[in-house]
Amino acid sequence: MPSSSSNSPPPAVALRGAVLTPTTDGGVRFERDGAVLVGADGRLLRVGKASAVRRRYRGMVRDLRGALIVPGLVDTHVHYPQTRIIGQATGPLLRWLETSVFPEEARLAKKAYAEAVAHEMAERFVTMGTTTAAIFSSSSAKATDTLFRVLDRWRLRAQIGLCFMDARTPKTLKVERKAALRDAERLIDRWHGHDGRLGFAVTPRFALSCSRRMLEDAGALAAAHGLLVQTHIGETKEEGRQTAKAFPDAKHYVDVYERAGLMTERTILAHAIHLTAAEWRRVVATGASVAHCPDSNFFLGSGRMKAKAALKRGITVALGSDVAAGRSFSMRRAMSYAYDNALCVDDALTPAEVFRMATLEGARALGLADRVGSLEEGKEADIAVFDLPRPPQTAEEALASLVFDTDRPQAREVYVRGERLDDGTRRDVAASLAVAKSRR
Repeated sequence: MPSSSSNSPPPAVALRGAVLTPTTDGGVRFERDGAVLVGADGRLLRVGKASAVRRRYRGMVRDLRGALIVPGLVDTHVHYPQTRIIGQATGPLLRWLETSVFPEEARLAKKAYAEAVAHEMAERFVTMGTTTAAIFSSSSAKATDTLFRVLDRWRLRAQIGLCFMDARTPKTLKVERKAALRDAERLIDRWHGHDGRLGFAVTPRFALSCSRRMLEDAGALAAAHGLLVQTHIGETKEEGRQTAKAFPDAKHYVDVYERAGLMTERTILAHAIHLTAAEWRRVVATGASVAHCPDSNFFLGSGRMKAKAALKRGITVALGSDVAAGRSFSMRRAMSYAYDNALCVDDALTPAEVFRMATLEGARALGLADRVGSLEEGKEADIAVFDLPRPPQTAEEALASLVFDTDRPQAREVYVRGERLDDGTRRDVAASLAVAKSRR
């Protein structure tokens, strides 16, 4: 909280409007007429009622009444190389990878193409109010470096993974184990922890794309540097059958990763639809998180995950757009899909729960909950502002509009560390984006 002294510095950013945020104590806080103050260091000074600040900071507070101020949204599972192939319905999963995904990923070997796609992804994030993401790149170190450079320029927050793919992989994407590890080390040296916003995530694409040694080396790499691990698991039954055949010594799919040292409290497992009770017990025991991707699961016919059941086990469950099997970068739509999916499996979630999954639980899965994911004093000011059809009077009204009125997906304003991205940043990169698009 700011000092009451008249000598305390004015806020660098001051916004007035309806404020909705999850809180670290498990609740949701709503201020019908609220205010958010951000200091020069990009941290939240105060989140509360507008009446408490408007007299003192008269003339400094931007009036956004009628809009909803929320934490920047968090996408815990999304694929950079798939930005341009949304809607290519060639599934189920394994066939879709072969016919749609892998050929597109190979195109990122061309620098101009990789740069254009990276700018498009960044622009979509900002448009949708997503300020933080866990991103799968391709197996190309150059394309991954390009993505880091572009997101740095857009000033977004991300954990980015070079995909490890040394087995059962098309030749155009296959990178041998030692070469992949060298690439990873170089990317870690250059980008991990950069500006406190960017990090490298150890990313074995899934068990089928990796040799046993690759998985083991990935686990060792994550342990040596204290890195986030992200991978896929249990997305389809056929994937599970092929994994069991490829790793016959493992007790089950989770055990494949656990034997390699990849199951820790810093692991994010995407999908986790087809897991046994024994596998769920190991997820709980290791502290791994789950990225729930309901739209992707619908689109590929992969199955339906019971997110509420996982929450009841004490597992951190966050949301992923999973573009391009997911058909939108909008985390608002992901929240709506998660709500619908839960009804379909008689495992109902509330709007408040899916909102938490797209904000604070996503930050928790990424190890960032002490910094972002909610609007609370002392945290970094990652903020998204959405126009609503009418000013919400209650938290329930605010949640209904945010989660279900998905015809209004675009964010009015977006901030990372109190810096407005959809204003200055778009101007900064406009020329680069125009050049990148001209290279298609």
